[in-house]
Amino acid sequence: MKLQDIGKVITGKTPSTKNKKFWNGGVQFITPKDIQATKHIFSTERYLTEEGMNNVKNVIIPKSAICVSCIGNIGYVGMTTQECTTNQQINSIIVNSNNDSDYIYYVIKNLWHFFKNYEGQSTTLSILKKTQFSNINVDIHPIEIQRKIAFILSLLDDKIELNNKINDNLEQQAVLKVDQYFSATTKIVALSEIMDFVNGFAFQSSTYLPVGQYRIITIKNVQDGRIDSAGAAYIDCLPERMKKNCILEIGDALMSLTGNVGRVGIVCEDSLLLNQRVAKIVPHYKNFLPFLYFIFRKSSIKTQMESMAKGTAQLNLSPIEALNLSIPFERMTALAISKILKPIYQAIISNNQQNILLTALRDALLPKLMSGEIGRASC
Repeated sequence: MKLQDIGKVITGKTPSTKNKKFWNGGVQFITPKDIQATKHIFSTERYLTEEGMNNVKNVIIPKSAICVSCIGNIGYVGMTTQECTTNQQINSIIVNSNNDSDYIYYVIKNLWHFFKNYEGQSTTLSILKKTQFSNINVDIHPIEIQRKIAFILSLLDDKIELNNKINDNLEQQAVLKVDQYFSATTKIVALSEIMDFVNGFAFQSSTYLPVGQYRIITIKNVQDGRIDSAGAAYIDCLPERMKKNCILEIGDALMSLTGNVGRVGIVCEDSLLLNQRVAKIVPHYKNFLPFLYFIFRKSSIKTQMESMAKGTAQLNLSPIEALNLSIPFERMTALAISKILKPIYQAIISNNQQNILLTALRDALLPKLMSGEIGRASC
């Protein structure tokens, strides 16, 4: 079937960004940034008011619609959890009653290699127009089989999302502890007195491989609270001039210095390398790492990092200037707080590692279920 036969295809639209009445309300406004992490879209970076949604009322999509990025990074897919709208970079499918919405999500997800090959055909910005998107042919199972496949794969995605919710809750508890510490501490010191930033290495793209022993972590891999190695380039041999501290270890905390500056995440995999414009947080005393990490997870600290950054087209944060930031600090109290935060830090790492395994299992099962290979084998 063509995608347009599975449901109604809608291309999003952006209301005027100059009209303040349209923005900062409670209606999700989905962009490609919001559909790269998990199956369901629980929150977005930007929100519309009711007035803003009425301005684009012809492209409103309901709950359980399938959103696909079709400009730039083509092929990212997510499922809506409420009535919302998207920008023009996204084509959405409102699945008809003849098909299962969860199943269609996995059908689109299984097209990843098709989208990547399509994306590679363009030398400039890749665009998959609505007409082209609507006419993509896909194999569709009968509705009974659709529901069985969707049930199996959804079990894995549901557990991934549950782990993420647990981590969000853990982080909120940790940041609350840090807030209590800040309010009770009067001594102020510069970050440079308790930590350093280690800068990454300038890897040459000419050495990148489709598969290799090491993966290179760039700013795009640093997400809020985690390091996502998906899409990272590979190399097999370590450059001679690269310092050993660019070889990352599980538990390292990283910060992005360009673009979305001040974003921090925890390393949860082996064989990762630190690229330039990503900094590793290195406390002078190792036991302070959980304490420092959750300080950087505070929205007020990230805002201060953003205010320090320079640049018009793209923000750049100087590690030297970032180390001038002053925070409340009293050594013994901070050490006591860090001991409390350490189990939370380790629990987040454990949940992220489980998600990496669950994601790998889901991605291995997906094409086999869609092709019928697993079904044939069981017979």
